[in-house]
Amino acid sequence: MFEAADVGVLARNFGIYAVGVGLAVAGALGLAGAVELLPALAAVLFVAGLALVLVVHEFLGGPV
Repeated sequence: MFEAADVGVLARNFGIYAVGVGLAVAGALGLAGAVELLPALAAVLFVAGLALVLVVHEFLGGPV
């Protein structure tokens, strides 16, 4: 089973991953015109979201 430290790391990774995916989705919707966001803000949100997902995968060992 999972140890207590493993559950904490897993929760942290999923939390960061969820924020990254949320930012990427919000940015993509803004770029597509589905929600009203300035294009520059939508692009920044999209890139920031992708960067967070990349950080989780490359440096924190993935979401799981």
